[in-house]
Amino acid sequence: MHLFEVSWPLDLLWTYLLLVGALGLVLMGFDKLSAKIDSERVPELWFVLISLAGGFSGVVLGMLVFHHKISKRSFQLKIAASTVVPFIVLLILVRGK
Repeated sequence: MHLFEVSWPLDLLWTYLLLVGALGLVLMGFDKLSAKIDSERVPELWFVLISLAGGFSGVVLGMLVFHHKISKRSFQLKIAASTVVPFIVLLILVRGK
């Protein structure tokens, strides 16, 4: 294997994380737009589930880019907690090898 060659399972993981992160970012933008036009909102549970699924980077980036939900402390704590869980699972999986 070359120095910068990556195995396909790792490529698949990065692709998955990119897609689920993009979904979190898009949903955060959609929710911000919905809040501005007083339309139906995206439930917070969706953001927590996306974060649990590995899309925390998109959700957090969406918070920063759209300045959305940055003053809601309870939301921040939920996202922070759901961000830690995938790392713990990954650590358990890696240590199990």
